[in-house]
Amino acid sequence: MSIQEISKEEFDSLNIDSMGFFPEKAWFRSSEIDLAGTVIRDPWDKDWSYVVLAKDEDHIYRCIKSDVSLPNQAHAEDQILSLMSEMESKGSFEENFYIESKEIITDDAINVVTSIDDQIKIYLKKNPEKMYDLTPRKFEELVASILKDMGFDVELTKATRDGGRDIIAYVRNSVSSYLTHIECKKYAPDNKVGVGIIREVLGVHNLRQATKSIIVTTGFFSRDAIKEAEMAKNHLDLKDFNDLKSWLQQY
Repeated sequence: MSIQEISKEEFDSLNIDSMGFFPEKAWFRSSEIDLAGTVIRDPWDKDWSYVVLAKDEDHIYRCIKSDVSLPNQAHAEDQILSLMSEMESKGSFEENFYIESKEIITDDAINVVTSIDDQIKIYLKKNPEKMYDLTPRKFEELVASILKDMGFDVELTKATRDGGRDIIAYVRNSVSSYLTHIECKKYAPDNKVGVGIIREVLGVHNLRQATKSIIVTTGFFSRDAIKEAEMAKNHLDLKDFNDLKSWLQQY
């Protein structure tokens, strides 16, 4: 087999598009074709992922295959070596940013490639409708990653917790700390966030004494929800699909 494990330094020396991966734990390269890969540990969900990259026409290595939510490093390494060997034997590869999860997921959701990284945000900038393919948890990770890039210190709450705040974000300086709660709703475009969610988030906001709360959705808000939020405009912001597209323009 000509798929070889390489050092991080050798991997970094390749002309790889800016990826912003979460902690990489192993690196691989083919000696036959322009193919490389890395195994990643998700710092939030504590699971494992891998990404396979191929050299594009502009000589930059970009993501073409991946898998997420793998149980351990050994399994992730077995999967990436098998896939890279198969590609190498065929002498070609096919781009596929999204693959079906091996877990049972409701609503036929599709897991996004690996933990959210800069390359995926660039991809979503060009294809914002693909946000509807994210699982709710991966959508939360996307929003957290964007907020982190905006300068927030972010913390994802446990996936099993009650509603009201999926992400806790801070802006800290030498004078004060600005606490923001973010509730994420991965909705279809025709499924509007209703007034009940507004009241739920405001209840948690008041209980936890946040500086600001934000509801972020891939969908849109009902007229009643917008009217309810307007009464608490100093404490609550609403961000819909169009706002997400605007956020992604920075990538």
